[in-house]
Amino acid sequence: MAAERVHGRLGLRGRSALEVARSMATRVLLGVRDRRENVAVASMPPVEERQTELIVFYGHYEELIETLCDAAQLGPSANLEREYQRLRTWIKDNYPNLRRFVVAFLRYSAEDAEQGLAFGASADAFEALVAPPTVEAFLRSDDGGMISRIQRTREALMLYGEHLRHLAAKA
Repeated sequence: MAAERVHGRLGLRGRSALEVARSMATRVLLGVRDRRENVAVASMPPVEERQTELIVFYGHYEELIETLCDAAQLGPSANLEREYQRLRTWIKDNYPNLRRFVVAFLRYSAEDAEQGLAFGASADAFEALVAPPTVEAFLRSDDGGMISRIQRTREALMLYGEHLRHLAAKA
């Protein structure tokens, strides 16, 4: 009789003990998953901080694109090499923090991974832009995909920025 009352309260009438056990185990697993997700969301930086990070990143990113386009037009030079090295280092140091958010908006291409592999590591479009160690290596390795990478990375940054604006508006 007591088991029937428990089954009734839990909405489990007519279910076998095995079904009840599976249902309870599933509820526990879902609860654990929900808790992990809540902890992950709570540990995310505030939207305003993410917007500031994006703005700073975008400024360096645009400088990198300008440097690469100048190099493609004018060829490698000492000034462009210094600028590429400075920006390449900055992007490599700062992209991982942004990557966990922006990849959701990035269209992937196998050519990006191949570009990165040519320099020792698989890469997404952002990483492929800074994979070559020098401007000259960048120009030699350009597989014709630079413009596509630039378009896809810009699109990802714009979509992520739009996402952040929506989040800020809801707050």
